[in-house]
Amino acid sequence: MDATQFSIAFFATLLTGEAVIFALTFSAASSWPSLRAIDSHIAFREWVLVGWLAALFTACGLLGGSATSATYGALLFLLANVFGIFSFIRLFGLASIGGRNRLLRRALADALIRRSADEGARAGEPEDEPVINSYLGTLSQAAISNDPTAMRHLVGQLVEAEIPARSADQAVTVHLDVLHRLCRATLVSGADPVQVIACAHLLIDSAIRHARRQSDPAPALGALSRYLAWLASTARLMSVRKVASNRAARELVALSTDARQKILRCVDPEPKSATGQDELGTVFTDPVQVLMWSGDFTEFHGAHQAGALYAVYEILTGTKFMGNYWDGASILTQLRHALYGDAAVATPEAEAARAAFGPVEGYDHFWALASVAAMATLRDTRLPHPPELVRPEFTPDHQLLGAYLRTFATHRYFGTAAQARDALLRLVSETDTPRSPPAEIRRAREGRTYGVPVPVVEAHQRPAAMVLVIAARLAPLAPGDSDTELRVFLAGLPAQALRATARLAARVLPGAADETDHVAAVVAGLGVLQLVGAHTRDEV
Repeated sequence: MDATQFSIAFFATLLTGEAVIFALTFSAASSWPSLRAIDSHIAFREWVLVGWLAALFTACGLLGGSATSATYGALLFLLANVFGIFSFIRLFGLASIGGRNRLLRRALADALIRRSADEGARAGEPEDEPVINSYLGTLSQAAISNDPTAMRHLVGQLVEAEIPARSADQAVTVHLDVLHRLCRATLVSGADPVQVIACAHLLIDSAIRHARRQSDPAPALGALSRYLAWLASTARLMSVRKVASNRAARELVALSTDARQKILRCVDPEPKSATGQDELGTVFTDPVQVLMWSGDFTEFHGAHQAGALYAVYEILTGTKFMGNYWDGASILTQLRHALYGDAAVATPEAEAARAAFGPVEGYDHFWALASVAAMATLRDTRLPHPPELVRPEFTPDHQLLGAYLRTFATHRYFGTAAQARDALLRLVSETDTPRSPPAEIRRAREGRTYGVPVPVVEAHQRPAAMVLVIAARLAPLAPGDSDTELRVFLAGLPAQALRATARLAARVLPGAADETDHVAAVVAGLGVLQLVGAHTRDEV
């Protein structure tokens, strides 16, 4: 009897101890970790069930005078005490931040694995999973309340979670969601930008690692590249409109330029910053992958986009492009010659690229479509560019803008206004063949939207940009070059199309907004192309 009393007292002591630790450590309103997750970790319900059975048998034995029942009750109390010690130790481990982080890392990993195992789950819908939803809600609350400690721990739980390769897509989706919530908080809610940027770098590095583990990393890296470019432009816009502080915008612009450089380093087969053999080589194994990524990377006027085409050239030809786009060298024209010219490159990479593009018309069509997205998403040149936001690759310098535009404008596969009209008609009306790069890219993107706030927009939804990219391929590249064909092409457009093109030019091209005539506005705006290579012309 004394042993039974001791077991009951010990059980009560353990139960009281757990209640005290739980009350001091967790809130009943906590959703991360949830009470369900805590209960599952410490096996609390199972322990209480064993204790209840022990109390039931003991009570029956005492009231009914059954020694057998009382004995069973005593044995069950012994089992409950052993179980209780285990539960107490597990709960005590959760009282420390390290213990909670370990639990939550496992909870996140399990939730992402469940999402990837669900055949109906898509990469853009992470919040359908209750565990992920609780995590995101807690992180948003920490960001809005500007709690840097909570933000660091929550981000650490995600980036340190052991997630298998098959769940990498879901992991990238959550990474981008968390990144967006943190950046939005620093722009709108006043979260400390220094703390947010530190967390953002962890998220970006982790997202890149997950992307590299996939058989096709292009959709993930492309989505991250597009988001970062959009983020820099949005930060500038909100700073100009006094919605966000210049300090927050400055930090986010720096984040964007640095992070896009990280992405470029893992894409470039021979990055300049490589310090060892293990840093050489590209993550892409197929030409369509690099084409998908390059289309995404050149959207939203992002940093390093012209330099990215050097990597594209090397991946598609197996040789390096030795020209300098600052001097006016045309990467896309040289790439066209390397793949389809009289002295075409015969490397395995070039053969694979030709197989992906098909005939030269497929090459021209793809890069025309890519330039539509790039042109349509350029930053608004009419807005001031705060000096605090200036970076070498994020600047109001018209020459840099001209260099970006010239990478596409020098891809000239027609030379007259009549040919330009035919090219525009093909661009607007041509249907992609099933094996063409645009069709393959759309197929690869299916179900991999990643929930970013910058959805992919098809070129046919941007008719004004279509006209402008064709016009850019007729524009003079040097002072003194004739603009007759350009003016003839523009004058032959329907009035509504010309008006829309002039509006787009006024937004994205310097000097176009100063002109009242639509043709003159487009011609004046495309004059930015002549700024590139001016220093070499002056030397001559």
